[in-house]
Amino acid sequence: MKNSTKALSLAVIAIIAVSSVGILLAGGYLNGGSGVKIVDMSGRAVQLNSTANRVVILESYWTEIACALGAQDKIVGIGTYVTSSVFIPDSVKNKTVVGNVFSGVNIETVLSLKPDLVIMDYGYGKAEDIVRSLEGAGVPVITLFAKNFADISNATIIIGQALGKAERAQSLASYINGLHSQLISNASRIPSQERPRVLICNLDVWKDGLIYTYSNTSWGNVVVDVGGINVAHGGFGDKSWVKVNMEQVLLWDPDIIVIVGRTQSVLSSQISSMNDTNWLSLRAVREGKVYPVLTGSYDLNSHLDWTPRMVVGELQLAALIQPDHFASVNWASVRDQLMGGYYGYLKS
Repeated sequence: MKNSTKALSLAVIAIIAVSSVGILLAGGYLNGGSGVKIVDMSGRAVQLNSTANRVVILESYWTEIACALGAQDKIVGIGTYVTSSVFIPDSVKNKTVVGNVFSGVNIETVLSLKPDLVIMDYGYGKAEDIVRSLEGAGVPVITLFAKNFADISNATIIIGQALGKAERAQSLASYINGLHSQLISNASRIPSQERPRVLICNLDVWKDGLIYTYSNTSWGNVVVDVGGINVAHGGFGDKSWVKVNMEQVLLWDPDIIVIVGRTQSVLSSQISSMNDTNWLSLRAVREGKVYPVLTGSYDLNSHLDWTPRMVVGELQLAALIQPDHFASVNWASVRDQLMGGYYGYLKS
């Protein structure tokens, strides 16, 4: 156990100094003879005349990555929810808002900004229609989506290549991949009998008597990565987010419950309202193993998100789920190193 945590601590130090190395990507970058050709995460080959200098980005997490790569000056338009992120500078949040994937995008507004690229999610909402309209108007579109840690790393590389920040993107991806790989290596040595059964969920739908569980999602998969057993994988392994009732939670009776939310006030309020007799009978509740964890980008103490901060969130969950194996890992120090190395724009 001590050797495991010591190895990870030493790895954190070593990774800071490591030089950029190649990464195997699901998406990719092809440096053709003319312009820039990028294979995005939906498998589409996107041709750019050159690296983009005027970009519209619809999601806060992809916008955050662009800023971490030093490309905030290239952003001319943003999505609706970008303005809520505390990890994005005001200079970017004050850019023109063009809409979002859920309710749609004002194509005329996008075109008025004269972008040479739009970066956005795919696979839900009105994404397909938005892509079709923009490409029909001659605007290249790169589509991204994250279901696991590797996707976050791949998205970082793709954004870097598209915005002319390839070297910095490679450096950042190498840093977070190194930390992630060491964590996975350490967790793989944890015996099966020492792996707790974990429910990771949010309580946004508890008013309806339901609980939102995370199964085959980036957050749900972190539970397994750090040495836990995600109870939702049993029966719901092919689904991303699943609403379950209290009867199902009682059947699972998890050893640990991780409750995620976007603000501390909401988390505290939700947890304090959980006074149902069945809830109080759960093993994790009786043993004091219910842990609130911030997600998203509304709070500077949030780490679980589809950005490089995810590696900090992984280490945070590792310390909660496997304290005997990861308690000595200083995830706060890793956060400070990441923020100091790539998020310096927040101090300006």
